[in-house]
Amino acid sequence: MVAGCFDVKQDLAFRRDGTATANIRIAVDASLLAMAKNANGKWCSSDKLLSSPGITGTAEQKTEGSDEVCSLFFSGKTDDLVAALSNANIGGDQKQGVQLNRVGDNYEFVVNFPSLKPTDKYADDPMAQGLQTLILAKMSGRHIAWTVTAPRIIETSGTISDDGRTASYSRPLASAFSSDRPTTFRAVFSLEPPGMLEQLFNWFR
Repeated sequence: MVAGCFDVKQDLAFRRDGTATANIRIAVDASLLAMAKNANGKWCSSDKLLSSPGITGTAEQKTEGSDEVCSLFFSGKTDDLVAALSNANIGGDQKQGVQLNRVGDNYEFVVNFPSLKPTDKYADDPMAQGLQTLILAKMSGRHIAWTVTAPRIIETSGTISDDGRTASYSRPLASAFSSDRPTTFRAVFSLEPPGMLEQLFNWFR
C-alpha cells in the first residue's frame, strides 16, 4: 500500500457487562491503491482477529468517490479482545502498534507509532522526491483518529468528553509525515461507572 493517502478511524466501545465492539474505517485513495502490487485483494482483511476465540465480525470493502473504503466490525468479550489484539500484533510489536492491556481491575488502550517522516537518505533522489510530492498532495484533509468509550475513563493523553466516558484523539495525516513526533494515544478505563461524587465532579469541571 502506498503510505500517506489514507484515513483511519477506529472506535472502540466497552460495556459494563464485559462485552466490547470495535468499528474501524480505513479509506485509501483508489488510484494509489491500484499502484500497490496485489493490494486490492488483500488490504481489507480481518483474518487474524476473526480467527481469535470469542471474536466475531465482518469486513466490507466498497468504493466511495475516489476512495476504496474498508469497514471492519468486531465484537466479543473485553478480555477476548485483549487476547485477540495481542495475538494479531497490529502495526508492530509489543512496544509499538495498537495494544489493549489488562491493568489490574482496569484496561489500557495504547496507540504508539513512530514518526512517518521520510528519512534524509532520499533527499537527493529525484524519483523519491517526486513520489513524496504526490503523496503529500493526496494527504490534504486526511486524518488518523481513535475513540474509546467506556463506563469510566480514568485517564487519557487525548481529549475526554464532558461526561467522562469517551477519550478521543485525532491527528492530521500530513502532521504524521512531516513531524519527528510519534503518533501516540493512551486511555485507561474501567468497566465500572464512576461513583456519585466523581459524577458531580465531572459535571462541574
